[in-house]
Amino acid sequence: MNLLEGITIIDFTRLLPGPLATHLLAQMGATVIKIESPKRMDYVRVSGVQVDGASVLFHQLNHNKVMKMIDYSTAEGKAEILDLVKNADALIEQFRPGAMTAWGLAYEDMKKANPGLVYVSLTGYGQDNSYANEAGHDFNYLAYAGIMSLLKDENGKPTVPDTQFADIGGAYMAVMAMQAALLKKAKTGKGSFIDVGLADAMNPFIAVPYALHKGGLDYRQFNIINGKTTVNYAAYQCADGKWLSIAALELKFWNNLCEIVEKPAWKRTENMDTMLHAFPKKEVEDLFKTKTRDEWMEIFKGQDVCAAPVLEIEELEEADYHKEKNTFEEFETPNGTKMKTIRLPFKAKSD
Repeated sequence: MNLLEGITIIDFTRLLPGPLATHLLAQMGATVIKIESPKRMDYVRVSGVQVDGASVLFHQLNHNKVMKMIDYSTAEGKAEILDLVKNADALIEQFRPGAMTAWGLAYEDMKKANPGLVYVSLTGYGQDNSYANEAGHDFNYLAYAGIMSLLKDENGKPTVPDTQFADIGGAYMAVMAMQAALLKKAKTGKGSFIDVGLADAMNPFIAVPYALHKGGLDYRQFNIINGKTTVNYAAYQCADGKWLSIAALELKFWNNLCEIVEKPAWKRTENMDTMLHAFPKKEVEDLFKTKTRDEWMEIFKGQDVCAAPVLEIEELEEADYHKEKNTFEEFETPNGTKMKTIRLPFKAKSD
């Protein structure tokens, strides 16, 4: 994809959020120059199974970047960075507040070399607040944003997700913010400093429960899309132990499902009547256990019932949906080893 062809980005990030953001930008056609110091290597290099001297995740996130090893704490290294910055459109860094300043690489330093530079700082809690230098990881950011209060088991204990929502959501926020600043630069020639906090990037995810709360309703009881309060928006286990997601939120979808499974008595005319206090959910659970997940999907395919299989990670590459969408793409490491990564999650056509 060449949407960002001609855009050069200097990448000082490590771990997951920043490297994922710049990986997406590189997939869109930007030239990304990843800077590592021999004193501050990307920790992901040594995290997990090693292939050709680095982890699988490191290759997946960085294979489409120009890699440079520069000790920017030295005068020579700093001069090399400044030369790169002069011809760059953007820079993104992921150190704690104050680190880039200590090395003479802060926004105020860089814009002297390039007044039009877009400079993105990606941190846990942002730059100018009393939390700025607090240590943190994904779980902490979800906790501050209120997300963990929504992810609880039947005993009320917060359940830590198996994926990094804040890191990945923060990566998307960094990409969006950088692209907005690049648009401003294209129109005005002026650069920008962008402060992205991973915890703050989670705030939009509470839109529905927050709206319910501000409307005077208990979001725990009235959030009909949390998978816990209604029969028509929930996960159901099937005969083979696999799971099916039913999201027939609108009654037209739910009633259609009831017709297909020959349960007309389950149809409803009011949304509130699909809530668990008014609907015998066990009957639905028992029904779905009579067939395998894939048998149910054969029945529901193309039937407007909002059903989907809960795919395990091991199933993804062979799943018809992902094969048709070309979700995964092949690349080669510098040593020629073939690997797979996740394709850019949208398509674009240009004249």
